[in-house]
Amino acid sequence: MKTRAGFIAILLTILFGVTAVYATIAATANAQTIKARLPMANYSPYCKGDISWAEHSEYHIELLRLAIRYSGQDIDLVPVCMEYPTEARRVSMLKTNDLINVVFFGTTPSREADLLPVYVPIYLGTTGLRLFLTRPDISQKLAQVRTIRDLQGFSMGQGLGWPDVEILKRNGFDVTGGRYKALHEMLHAKRFDLYPRAYWQIAAEQKWMSYRAPDIMIDTNVALYYPQPIYIFVSPFAPDLRNAIKTGLERAHQDGKILELLRRHPQTAPSFAELDLKALRIIEIDNPLLPARSRLALAKYSLIHTLGLSNPLPESTINHED
Repeated sequence: MKTRAGFIAILLTILFGVTAVYATIAATANAQTIKARLPMANYSPYCKGDISWAEHSEYHIELLRLAIRYSGQDIDLVPVCMEYPTEARRVSMLKTNDLINVVFFGTTPSREADLLPVYVPIYLGTTGLRLFLTRPDISQKLAQVRTIRDLQGFSMGQGLGWPDVEILKRNGFDVTGGRYKALHEMLHAKRFDLYPRAYWQIAAEQKWMSYRAPDIMIDTNVALYYPQPIYIFVSPFAPDLRNAIKTGLERAHQDGKILELLRRHPQTAPSFAELDLKALRIIEIDNPLLPARSRLALAKYSLIHTLGLSNPLPESTINHED
């Protein structure tokens, strides 16, 4: 009996030992899978159940997928459906690791200090080139604009909580705030004169905005430039995720894939294909809020000097602003 009892004890020890080994392996495997949780609007086609996650294509999502492929890491990109939070709310959620751990938006000193930025501008510096959505009567007046003082005579609209509001105000502009989904209608209603939009987005946006505001147009007389990159930001609780995305984006940029995505994606391609920048008069202003680290990032990644502008920004300016 003692021999049999001893044999059973040995067998149980082996079995439990093997189970523990497999449990450890499984736990390690799970630990190696990084979760990238990003907010998705409840009204989006994916969240409404109209399409699968694989079919959902927004520029920043495709860019994250590209970064994941190039990172060499096991990362799950997890959409979190919700009433889409304001920028201030997204900052708060990242700081506490509440539901989401990755977003994209324009940089500020506090965001770079409190969150984990990936210092690869996701639109390759073209966010700072601001063309204007406006009305035909205002566009006629813009043809006479030559200086920043001339441009300061026009009021501008921007989203609530956008960093651009402070940048424009510090440069002497009158700015009216509003919710993103209403700004084009506010422009149509003459609440302000100009709605500055980034070069990469303005052509595609004008098309869908014209359904509710049919008189708004893209002005081709004058544009504004200030250095303002948009980054992917990660929660400070997820440094491994930030490092993986950083590696992936750097490799994708070196391989030319970010520029390729920028030129072909439906959200960004129309501007590259349809807008002739050669005749634009560009009025340059400073972004006094831009951290030095972001000025270096723009110097490395910006496309501004290659866009065929009639009065391209001097190399010294580009180097200064990034």
